[in-house]
Amino acid sequence: MLKIENHKALYFLSDAHLGEPKAHNNDERKQNLFAFGDSIAEPGNHLFIIGDLFDFWFEWRRVIPKRHFKVLKKLSDWSDKGLKLYYLAGNHDFRLGEFLTGEIGFVTSEKFLEFEADGKKFHLFHGDGVKKTDYGYRFLKKILRNRFNQKLFLLLHPDIGMKLADASSATSRESQMNRNPYLDATDYFEYSRRKIAEGFDYIIMGHTHIPLFEKLDGGYYLNSGNWFKDYSYGEFKDGELKLKKFGEDNS
Repeated sequence: MLKIENHKALYFLSDAHLGEPKAHNNDERKQNLFAFGDSIAEPGNHLFIIGDLFDFWFEWRRVIPKRHFKVLKKLSDWSDKGLKLYYLAGNHDFRLGEFLTGEIGFVTSEKFLEFEADGKKFHLFHGDGVKKTDYGYRFLKKILRNRFNQKLFLLLHPDIGMKLADASSATSRESQMNRNPYLDATDYFEYSRRKIAEGFDYIIMGHTHIPLFEKLDGGYYLNSGNWFKDYSYGEFKDGELKLKKFGEDNS
């Protein structure tokens, strides 16, 4: 298990969906992210992005989406300043490749990430597929994450691939809007309790877009919420985990 030592603070955010087609506040999302990142970009701090930073991410071998250029540059600048970066794949992240790791400096994972800090064990997972009735999505996830299918997608011209992705994202968003994320929390609590029983102290997820922090048995479940409306995130500092919102004085 990864051990994080000599850290100042750990930060957790997810679901910014930058570049979301027709979103009216894409610039606001980016500017708030830039301000937040600038404020924590220093040695000893760690930023964990728990999926769906972008509304669609797929790395072609020689191409990256130009709509994310300024965000990628910022991420690279923060990495150069000493901020440690981690990226877990969300349901809008279809291929995390060598660009994020080699050019930006991310540690990436397509499933989950587990580590220890201050003697506490953390389990991080985007959370897609946790809801028991998401049968269709679980099947779709196997197709989208299949290596052979990803190779086929690589053969598409990026302009065509992006158009298909935007259409798929819109469909996914309509499905999400018809759900009640508060009712889904039961499955997330159950998942978290299983992980706590395995010895983890903190279970941190995203995906539902609902900021939530609950004590469960001998551990805690935190959902980082979203970075398009609430601008919520988790912070672990001085041995304490907190749910915060950017712009609020809740230190």
